[in-house]
Amino acid sequence: MAVKRMRCALGALLVGAALAGCNTAQGVKKDVQRGGEVAGEAIQKGGEAVEKAMHKAGEVVGEGMKKGGEAVQKVTE
Repeated sequence: MAVKRMRCALGALLVGAALAGCNTAQGVKKDVQRGGEVAGEAIQKGGEAVEKAMHKAGEVVGEGMKKGGEAVQKVTE
């Protein structure tokens, strides 16, 4: 959650800085669009990191279950 808040704060800061640097409606529109693109890219990267972590966790759990099953099998033999 802290990473998500940090990304949101960074995105807001970038948008604020961009808006402070322009003085036309067209410039504001472009700055807001770019801010949205940056936020979208950050969200995409965050989603990919979560996907990798979930995959790794699934592998670890699966391996643990396999070893547990093998241990039960040995006991019942």
